Amino acid sequence: MRFSTRTRYGLRFLLRLAAQPKDSLLQLGQVAREENISSGYLEQIVRALKPLGILRAVRGSGGGYALAKDPSEINMEDVFLHLEGEIAPVRCLTKGRCCQREQQCSTRGFWKELDGHIRGFLQQHTLREIIESEKHSASGGNYVEL
Repeated sequence: MRFSTRTRYGLRFLLRLAAQPKDSLLQLGQVAREENISSGYLEQIVRALKPLGILRAVRGSGGGYALAKDPSEINMEDVFLHLEGEIAPVRCLTKGRCCQREQQCSTRGFWKELDGHIRGFLQQHTLREIIESEKHSASGGNYVEL
């Protein structure tokens, strides 16, 4: 299973926002240049994240984006769902998209269990935990770039 660049870039964008001093704003153009992401694509990511209520936007010169919530309140399942649209490993687990073999499918239980593990993992993690994990990895010399 692979998550899209939209989710990977979205997570990097959120980490960048979290790294900013509390009252500072980050401009999309700056993030786009530094992260080598097209500005248009980053704008799409921001639009997908807005309904979560985790971003604060300030318009005009000197404007930009900041986190509207503490990183400990930003749940990864919510982020992934808003960026991916759906995270089920197979289509038949998505409401209203199952095939005619649903009742006799020999693999449905396996896929449901896998889906439960993925969702459970994401539900248990927040943006704060990712930040702390990266700090720990960086201090041990094993920094992994997101």
